[in-house]
Amino acid sequence: MKIRLPLLASALFAVVAASPGRAVADAKPSLSASQIVARVVEADPWGFGGAEVNARAVVTEKGGKRRSLAFEAKSRRDTPPLTKSVITFRAPADVAGMKFLQIQSAGADDERFLYAPELKRSRRIAGSNRGESFMGTDFSYADLDARDLRQSQSALRADETIGKFDCWHVDVTPKNADSVYGKIELWVRKDNYVPLKWVMYDKKSTLVKTLTARELQRLGGRWFITSSRMTDAATGRSTELLLEKIDRREDIPLESFSVRAIEKG
Repeated sequence: MKIRLPLLASALFAVVAASPGRAVADAKPSLSASQIVARVVEADPWGFGGAEVNARAVVTEKGGKRRSLAFEAKSRRDTPPLTKSVITFRAPADVAGMKFLQIQSAGADDERFLYAPELKRSRRIAGSNRGESFMGTDFSYADLDARDLRQSQSALRADETIGKFDCWHVDVTPKNADSVYGKIELWVRKDNYVPLKWVMYDKKSTLVKTLTARELQRLGGRWFITSSRMTDAATGRSTELLLEKIDRREDIPLESFSVRAIEKG
């Protein structure tokens, strides 16, 4: 995939210490599990921290039927690793103009708002709804906010190799009682802190979803996952997230990330 230069998750779906460049510092084998997870959040390989992105989410049903959603996303990081982000959908017609605002919080639950142009107003997405599908994709609101990584306990397992890359294998247990997942397994590249694979389980240790990074692109010293696939274990359905144009920015106005801004257009 070619990235056209002049940044989000998204879309979906998340998510550098004080500056993005630190995310690609030399890996240190002595890092603890919690330090590795913190660096995954800091590395933010989907571009939620200081960037603008044009992207697509392609949903493929088990039988092969496909639906594609085009969107733009912009994000800003004021207090690392916390970010503010806005996703604006452009296609298809039934979602065009819809916007999603997310403001991460260090302590309290993150704030989430979904704007519907036909109603000309926004509604808050409660924390109890974090497990719901985001815009009909296989990504949930929980997959977009990285809270289950930011507020977690973790433990290292034996190192493994994915493809040609040496990876840390980390078990992550979310701390919050209302977390969607009971455990998340991560396989994190040692050279850039990008997770190549996520496996999510519910609180009964049943496999829920698997997320794999398929293509990566380095841009200005920072790594982005430009192609990833989330697969639902129960339905067999999957969603591919494609970042098609990335523009790293640290100057997006703070006032862009408010309910007033997304309702104003």
